[in-house]
Amino acid sequence: MEQFEAQFNQVDVLPMVKHYMDELHLFNLFTKYVPGAPNSLAEHAESLCVLTANIICENKPLYKIQDWLAKYSDDLAAEPVEAKLFNDDRLARSLSALFEADRHSLMTEASANAIATHDLLTDEVHNDSTTVTFIGKYDNPDPQAVKLKHGHNKDFRPDCKQVVFGLNITSDGHVPLSYELFDGNTCDDVTHIPNWNGLRALLGKEQFIYVADCKLCGQDNLDHIDKNGGLFITIVPKGRKEVKLFYQYLKSKRLKNPIYKSLE
Repeated sequence: MEQFEAQFNQVDVLPMVKHYMDELHLFNLFTKYVPGAPNSLAEHAESLCVLTANIICENKPLYKIQDWLAKYSDDLAAEPVEAKLFNDDRLARSLSALFEADRHSLMTEASANAIATHDLLTDEVHNDSTTVTFIGKYDNPDPQAVKLKHGHNKDFRPDCKQVVFGLNITSDGHVPLSYELFDGNTCDDVTHIPNWNGLRALLGKEQFIYVADCKLCGQDNLDHIDKNGGLFITIVPKGRKEVKLFYQYLKSKRLKNPIYKSLE
C-alpha cells in the first residue's frame, strides 16, 4: 500500500486578512515606496506584508514572527513566502527601510485605495489624539524626528516622556485616513488647522464635517474652518461663558414654562 506524507498548515483568519490587504494593493505599495536591495532573498515588501498580517492576527514580537508564520499557509505576498527567511534581523531591516521611506505618500495612496474600493463616505471625518509613552533612556535622537517630551500623559505616567499621535478616521467604517506625530509636549489645539488643511488636500474638498473634542473649540480653529467653507462639530468646554449663559437661559425657561414643571 502506497504511503502518503501529510502536511498540515493552519488557516485561521489569515485568508480574510490577505484578501483585504490585496484589495488595498499593499504589496504593490510597499514595493513602490520601500524597494528592496537587488538579489535579496526577500523583498522589503514581503517582510512588511508579513508584519502587517501578524499585527492584525496575533501581534507577536519580531523574534517570534518566524515561528508564527511557519504555522500558516504561504502566499502572503505576490509569490509564496518561506517562513525561514523572515527572521527578526530581516524584519528589522525592512522596518528601518520603511522609516526612511515616504510614509505619508504611502498612507495617502492606501487611504485612497480604501475609499475607492469600499465606497467609503468622506463627508464626516473624526480626529483624536493619544500619547505614546516611552520608558528608558534614549540617547542621540535624530534632530529631524519628533521630540520625546513630558506632557499631559494619557497613560497616567507624568514621570515618562512621550510623543503625541493624532489620527483621522472616517465615520463610515472607522477607516484611518491620515496620521501625524507631534512632540510630546504638543497641545491638541495647535494641531487642528494644519490637520484640517491636510484633510482638505487629501479629500479634494472642503464640504466635510470635521469632528473633534473640545480642543478644537478655539476661535482661530473655528474661524479658519468656517472661512474656508468647512463644517465642524465639537464640544464647548463647561468653563466657557457661553455655557454658563446657556444654562441660565434653560433655567429661566424651566421656571416660566409649565410643561417643564409637569415633567419634574
